[in-house]
Amino acid sequence: MKPCHGREAPIAQGSVPFRAFRNFNQPELRAIAGIRHRIGKSAPQLFPGDGLSRRLVRAIAAHGGLALKEVLEAFEFFDRVRRRLRRPQVADLCCGHGLVGLLFAVLEHRHVQEVLLLDHCKPKSADRIFAAALEVAPYIEGRVRWIEAELEQAAAELDTGCSVVAVHACGRQSDRCLELALQTGGPLALMPCCHRGCGYRGPAALRKALGVGLATEVDRTYRLEAHGYRVEWSHIPAEVTPLGRILVGLPSSPGKPL
Repeated sequence: MKPCHGREAPIAQGSVPFRAFRNFNQPELRAIAGIRHRIGKSAPQLFPGDGLSRRLVRAIAAHGGLALKEVLEAFEFFDRVRRRLRRPQVADLCCGHGLVGLLFAVLEHRHVQEVLLLDHCKPKSADRIFAAALEVAPYIEGRVRWIEAELEQAAAELDTGCSVVAVHACGRQSDRCLELALQTGGPLALMPCCHRGCGYRGPAALRKALGVGLATEVDRTYRLEAHGYRVEWSHIPAEVTPLGRILVGLPSSPGKPL
């Protein structure tokens, strides 16, 4: 999961509620949800309680932390897709620090046997986040595999029926993640960001009327449905990111690749 530096029109989401951490529905907390400063000493006040998710965030803060925006982005995305992407193998592609994939390992461990974290370069923050996850959930030992590779090499690592997730895979990378899900025959959850170089193939009239971002997601939806997928759209709160549209693709025949 990487920050997007392209300019896109904000998504009109209305007042989407926080679900993973509902205390952020308080106006004073909604107002700071997009802050890019690392969570530090404020973690106990922002994430109180004994729940596993809250303990994980506090452990992340203790190990050097992530930006509040990055934490909320990962958890809110995960909360909206977790039940529909339960598979023995989950692949977090273009994963950055890997928190989304680790949430499947920590919070869906009864259903998920292996999590693949793949990106072309492993950032320094990845080891800190994994150490925090291992501290609160030692049972993930041996269930998480980091792969430093280009996205084109991911196909050889994915099992048939593997779930594919990608948060802010820029431009064409989101399309490649979609194609990998079609190849494996498993479910897909995308939260795209910029749409540069994505190769929009739909009608020019839609691109002109809707803008390239929304028109691209419509085009991706048609592509998934043409391959027998049922597609659902949702959003995470705009206070976290204005680029928070989620596309979930569910195959009609799970585990049957193209």
